Amino acid sequence: MDRFNRAAFLAGSLAAAGVAAATRAGAAAPAETSTVPPEQLLGRLMAGNRRFLDNDFPPLNRMAEKREVLLETQHPYAAILSCSDSRVVPNFVFVQGMGDLFIARVAGNYPDDLVIGSLEYAVEHLGTRLIVVLGHQNCGAVKAVYSAIANNAPLPAHLSTIEQLIAPGIAATVHANGTPDEAIIANVRAAVARLKAAPPVISKGVQSDGVLVVGALYHLASGEVTLVH
Repeated sequence: MDRFNRAAFLAGSLAAAGVAAATRAGAAAPAETSTVPPEQLLGRLMAGNRRFLDNDFPPLNRMAEKREVLLETQHPYAAILSCSDSRVVPNFVFVQGMGDLFIARVAGNYPDDLVIGSLEYAVEHLGTRLIVVLGHQNCGAVKAVYSAIANNAPLPAHLSTIEQLIAPGIAATVHANGTPDEAIIANVRAAVARLKAAPPVISKGVQSDGVLVVGALYHLASGEVTLVH
């Protein structure tokens, strides 16, 4: 069983019973997670998605207090690279509050240098130890690049920039007559691979087991998030 599969078993119940209970009571989530194994943080995140599936949302109260606590500092325990798609809202999908998630959003959820720099900031300066690349079903950006490759019809500017980023990771799938859904998964895998290898901050963290980078897929119809291997 790999690292991020173990997390669901080792940490999911802890996250559901502990953090979720505190959130329901209106208490702030733990501010410092630098000593928590990133697998456990992933379990906490996935426990939040189970709450989302159960339509179990905490009341939005004491927001002024939470803003005050976060005024001078922040310690987001997870960074999410997600698509810009309006149907994918990480704080809702994982039922996380203010200060919990550091989110970078870009069409097609593939990291360019600006996104990598943003995630490096979260890791190096905010202490974030978990990065999740969150793709989603029926991703318009990936489908557009898939069509451009399949039909040998490059996308126009500025969409061509998205194509340049995504195409290398899904070209083999397209040429093998894979489905757009399979290309979406391939794109997540390619994004995870690029982040894991990104020097100097993220790759060093991955090599030392201090940073966990995983891929995931959001299912539009059910709201479920599944991990991508």
